[in-house]
Amino acid sequence: MERPDLRKLKELVGSLSELEQHFLEIFRDGERRKGEIHALSVRIRKESAGASLKTVSVEELKNAGAGIPVDALLAAGYTNLEELAQAENWELTAIDGIGEKKAAAIRQITEEFLTRFAEHETIRLSVEDDGSQSSAEARDLIHQIAIFRGGEAVRRDAAGLQPELHGFTEEIRSRDLIENRVQWFFSNRAKKEQTVQTVYEIMDFLKSPLFERVTHFIELFHQTQQITKDEAVADFTRNAAAYYVLLEQLGGSHIPQTLVYDSVPEQLAHEIDAFPLDLTAFQGDLRTYQTFGTKYILHQGRVLLGDEMGLGKTIQAIAAMAHLYAGDPTAHFLIVSPLSVLVNWHREIRRFSTIRPYILHGEDLDTQFGKWRDGGGAAVTNYESMGRIIDAIDNRMKLKLLVIDEAHYIKNPQAQRTKHIHRLDDESERILMMTGTPLENHVEEMCALIDFIRPDMSGELRDMAKMSRFPQFREKLAPAYLRRTREQVLKELPPIEEEREWCRMTEADSRAYVEAIRERSFPAMRRVSFLQEDLKTSSKAGRLQELCGQAQSEGRKVVVYSFFRETIDKVVGLLGDSCAGVITGETDAVKRQTLIDGFADAPDGSILVCQIQAGGTGLNIQSASIVIFCEPQIKPSLENQAISRVYRMGQVRNVLVYRLLCEGSVDEAMVLRLEEKQAEFDAYADRSAMAEATENLVDQGWIKSFMEQESRKYLPMVV
Repeated sequence: MERPDLRKLKELVGSLSELEQHFLEIFRDGERRKGEIHALSVRIRKESAGASLKTVSVEELKNAGAGIPVDALLAAGYTNLEELAQAENWELTAIDGIGEKKAAAIRQITEEFLTRFAEHETIRLSVEDDGSQSSAEARDLIHQIAIFRGGEAVRRDAAGLQPELHGFTEEIRSRDLIENRVQWFFSNRAKKEQTVQTVYEIMDFLKSPLFERVTHFIELFHQTQQITKDEAVADFTRNAAAYYVLLEQLGGSHIPQTLVYDSVPEQLAHEIDAFPLDLTAFQGDLRTYQTFGTKYILHQGRVLLGDEMGLGKTIQAIAAMAHLYAGDPTAHFLIVSPLSVLVNWHREIRRFSTIRPYILHGEDLDTQFGKWRDGGGAAVTNYESMGRIIDAIDNRMKLKLLVIDEAHYIKNPQAQRTKHIHRLDDESERILMMTGTPLENHVEEMCALIDFIRPDMSGELRDMAKMSRFPQFREKLAPAYLRRTREQVLKELPPIEEEREWCRMTEADSRAYVEAIRERSFPAMRRVSFLQEDLKTSSKAGRLQELCGQAQSEGRKVVVYSFFRETIDKVVGLLGDSCAGVITGETDAVKRQTLIDGFADAPDGSILVCQIQAGGTGLNIQSASIVIFCEPQIKPSLENQAISRVYRMGQVRNVLVYRLLCEGSVDEAMVLRLEEKQAEFDAYADRSAMAEATENLVDQGWIKSFMEQESRKYLPMVV
């Protein structure tokens, strides 16, 4: 029997063990990174919480039971724990009655307070580099998370190979192999045969798919570790939500459970939280509050999800569908939404789940309906198309989940669209209605919706209508209505700043405005400063160009809104090549989503121009960080919805909102009118609630009175 190269065999066995160690390092690194991310995030939270120590009086040390001479500290000028935390050790021990042990006790107590405060601090991952320590640490944390994310993707795909690789290497290591020529000479035939066979097995392994895959994953892993800090920041800008999910999972971000659950009773909250969620068919990441929302949908069965815009109602609905789909791949889901977001629903289902989606709309509706009916999956249709499919579903199909997006569309029981939806009551195992409108301020509308999913509750809710602003009312709603606000669950959102840009009318502005008054055209008056054909004479257009120029120099994208199509056309002409797209009421749903995708990939400084009724709802435009309104809106809710398209989960930059206004015009009167309405509704809980409650800022009586006032003010001046 020919003797193999025993030295080479020893090297091969050693290389095999080394290969396994390199492969295992992929997984060990994940645990190590978790610890580093947690430690860094704790340090950041403690630094952020440091100022809170100022609120704790030195007197609190009396309750510590450590015998600390508080009077001596007060006499030395120390009044709060922040001052003690900043003091040097020698400064403390120089005080009468405080030695090394007492100083150590003070440090320990101060650290305990700091830790307690830090638990409630929220980390904001900022992409801005202002040279400060806090921004440097935020970028370091982003970098660490980026490396961890890349490694996690490799770990997820490579995990299945670990048992197979370990089994092979362990088998080779366990063999009693011949190591040198002397051993070969004195070994029996069986041991020689095993040694030779081992050589062949290792050589075969080096040519095997297992070896190729293992080395491939090791190489991929090393590539993920090479990501630079700038590349990490760029990745965070594109995937901010995923980064914050990891912060929650790794203990770097804290949201008090009381805020996550809002007014849901504790016992019900525990039941919902214990619901076993199966996300094997889900391909996204859920925030803590989204996980609870998904479980709430599934546990309660028929609910109204009222999360504020930008909190991910769609992703929670898809996660709920994925759970049901994992248990029954032939299940049927139906989503009814406004036409403007059909394509978005279709894309999000494909992106975040393995469920097959269908669009039931237009000429292809019947074909797509047949495929959905026969094979299952998620069908997305709009309210207007329901009339074409309702007879084929009613008493003929069973739906695992019926999702009604923008549910306030069916608040009128007499409307045809409402009647169509109500016919699916018996066919739907679960029903999810979704709306960002704060319905607790519109009890009758809410009861009309609750009637559909929980008719047993609506009568008592109507009786409690006068208590709609109180916690008792929210608690009574809890089994069927869940609403969270951005302030409650998205603590990490960057700040939003709103500015009124007052422009002095040019002569051309004034002439055109006076002509609108003469014609008694209120809509034309609202277009002040955009009435003339030549926008070189427009004060608002000049300021618009300045703001867009500043945005370009800062690398920010801009969304410009106007109610009027004429204004939109003129603004597009004014902006020229910097305009990356236009969305109006005539833009179909497919083109609308294509424009949004193109805007996300457009260069910094690009501008999207939107008619506010079309671009203010159902779209995600968080790639922009500046919003400009060309005129005040009659419905404040339109402005709030438009801002929420930008200021939502995933936004990584501070958002700037500018309102272009002309002094001495209808703009000024509408701003004053809004301030009056704001004062009337200060009792409402949030800005969106106030906007919904005010409905229209102006009515026909106000318009008539205002136009008379403007006529007296301007027309006598005209010769």
